[in-house]
Amino acid sequence: MSSSLRTQPRRLRAPRRMRAPFVPRVQVARPPAGFLHPASRADVLDLLRRAGAECTYGLRAVRLAAPSRADGDGLLFGRLIVPGRIDLYAQPVPPWVLPGRLPADEEDRLRRAGAEIAPAGGGTQTVVAWPGDTLRRFMLLDVLLHELGHHVLQHERRAPAGRIVRTRDHEAFAEQFARRCRERLELVTTGE
Repeated sequence: MSSSLRTQPRRLRAPRRMRAPFVPRVQVARPPAGFLHPASRADVLDLLRRAGAECTYGLRAVRLAAPSRADGDGLLFGRLIVPGRIDLYAQPVPPWVLPGRLPADEEDRLRRAGAEIAPAGGGTQTVVAWPGDTLRRFMLLDVLLHELGHHVLQHERRAPAGRIVRTRDHEAFAEQFARRCRERLELVTTGE
């Protein structure tokens, strides 16, 4: 048995262990009326290829899934299904009219991604508009990379299911991972 699992860093181990040209499967479920998949199968495959083996090692599939009903009123964009599957949920066709006000952190996150957010209905509703391809970019560069961060942490700790760290720490790791990947991908895109 090889001892590389604990002695070699993931950046060296992952490319060697992946079957070339291994790419996780991308499965597409047809969204219901009034919903869409902002990122296409080709968009997801391209991002996974550019992210590289270190990020996708152990990932079996990405599913462009129907909208999730599990969280009720909350915005749910994606989720890691352990082991090795990421679901990216179909979203309503923009503009979105949401009940009440968004939490401040969620509003900041959407604004940073390019969403235009305005109160409506005397403050009882929030309208979220996504100009151009901002929703597609958000699903790829924020949601998918964030869920990949969750996957990397789970896979690196060899935890098939269950909580391996506190939720707050899991989220912090995933966000930091997504930020580093975005910076690296932007450098590759601009040719620096």
